[in-house]
Parts: sequence; structure tokens; C-alpha cells
Amino acid sequence: MREPAAAIGQNEGMTFEGDLSPLDAPQRVSGMRVPDSWALPGKPEGLSPAADDAWRQTGFVLGDDLRLLEAGLDVQARFAASGYTPAARTMTMAALASMWSRAFLCTSDAVALVRRGAYQSAIPLVRQAIEHVAAQSALPGEIESFLEWAHHAYGRHEQARAEDVGLGHYFSGEAIAGDEHLRAIYRAASDLGRPNFGPTALFTANEASERRYPLVFADEAFHLGWAELLLGWLLRIGTRQLHIAMHAPGHFPASRELRDEVVAHVREVDGHLLEGARCRLEEHADESGRRRHLLTDFRRRPGDASKRVLL
Repeated sequence: MREPAAAIGQNEGMTFEGDLSPLDAPQRVSGMRVPDSWALPGKPEGLSPAADDAWRQTGFVLGDDLRLLEAGLDVQARFAASGYTPAARTMTMAALASMWSRAFLCTSDAVALVRRGAYQSAIPLVRQAIEHVAAQSALPGEIESFLEWAHHAYGRHEQARAEDVGLGHYFSGEAIAGDEHLRAIYRAASDLGRPNFGPTALFTANEASERRYPLVFADEAFHLGWAELLLGWLLRIGTRQLHIAMHAPGHFPASRELRDEVVAHVREVDGHLLEGARCRLEEHADESGRRRHLLTDFRRRPGDASKRVLL
């Protein structure tokens, strides 16, 4: 599941250039506001004692993860701003940047939830971020779908007495399935986020065993395993987002210096995620060949014995 940093600037069959459609959208990109920089959300007021402690411990134990996530979001914001260059200011760029914007905020918000011990609440945002990143990967080859929606959007629906924006249904399952990084995280996040019994027990009765089920209602206590897993996933999603942006120079013509910064950042993330023991989720095939999730180095506190959990 590791993409070498050197490959971030190489073309791997993605068709971002020369992909403009003869179908022209009626809208024009008249403005694009992008933050000059980005910092992770600050500590919210009114945290419970458990969530406050989770915030403190996450910053202490996983400070490098947080630093890299903030750096990744910062470089993403500056990279996205290059799309406002007049030559790049097309509706194709707008379609990509719109999906990018949603993935960006999902990631930033998910980090804030992880920091306060709201691990299960962060998981749907992880899944949503992947869907929007994958959509960017597929959209250039399917841009007619977006342009067709744009042609019919924002009219007046007299029966409903409403502005008719339209749903514009779009989902790229193929892009997720075709990406080994996104595919594994998406499948795991989907299973962990649903009301399946095993993940529910891990979130609400972490110390459960064959003899006891010690329920902790609305548990916000720091859990090293969940924090490592989710922050690692968010780092990986961020590098994938940058990979897509680097392959779209016609839509996001970032400077050479900024592109070099991206390569250096991805290389640092790759190295960081491979360093030492941290909680990971691997696919495990049981005796029947059924694919299952195997959590490794799963522990609540740094001093606890690590364990392996099969879901």
C-alpha cells in the first residue's frame, strides 16, 4: 500500500491534459477564494475531562502525525490556489477543485475529532474524503457528466417554487477499487463506520472479553491504537490527493518550487508511516478465504501490551 514519493510527479496513465469537452458549460469561473495557508483547528472549549486528556495526549504522543497533517493541508491549499491562473480557470478545474475542497475539509475536521477522542465520529469523514479524492481521479475522463449537470443546474422549478440545482449524482467506485491505497482504507472505514457488532464493541467496550462486557457510554478517552490508525489513514489520503494534483498541471499550474515541496512532503510522510510500530489495519484471509480486518499493535496507552484484533 505504499506509493514511492518519486512517483508523485510521474504520469501513470491519468488523463488530465487535453481532456476538455466540446460540451461547454454556461457558467464561468468568476472567482475562487483559497486560504493563503492552513492550520489545524484549535482546541474547542467545553471538552469533557476525557476529551481534554485525549487532546493533550494526542499532541504529546502523535505530534509528528499532526505536524505532517498540517503541513500537507497547508501545501494543498497553496497548490489549489494555482487553479485561479487565468489559463486554468475552466469549469473542469472548478469541478476538480470543488471535490478537492470537500475532501480537504473532511480531512481537517476528522483530525480535530481524532484529537478529542471522537474516533468513531471521524471514520465517516475518512470515508467521505476518499470518495471525493477518488472522484477527482475519475472526473477528467467523465467530465461530460459534470458539464451536462451544469447545463441544467440553477434553473427555476415552478412546481416546487425553488431554484433547481439538481442532485447531479456522481460516485466513482471504479476509482476507489483501482487504487490499492484508497481501496483498503475505504473498505475498512465502511465496515468500522457501520453498526457492525465487532467495531461497535471496540468503540464502546474496549476491554471486553469472553467473560465481561464493560460498557463505556460515549467513550472519549484517549486510545493510542485508534489515533495512530486514523491519523495514518488521513496522511495517506493526503498524499494521494497531492498525487492527483501533481498530475493536473493544466488545471493547477503550481510553481516548480511548490511541486518540489510536495515531493519532499510525500517522501517524509512515506518514511514516517514506515517508522517503528504503530497501529495498522491489514487484510487477512481466514480458512474459508473470506477477507477480514486484522488490527495490529492495537493498544489504549503507550505502555500497554500491544495486541492483534481480528474483525
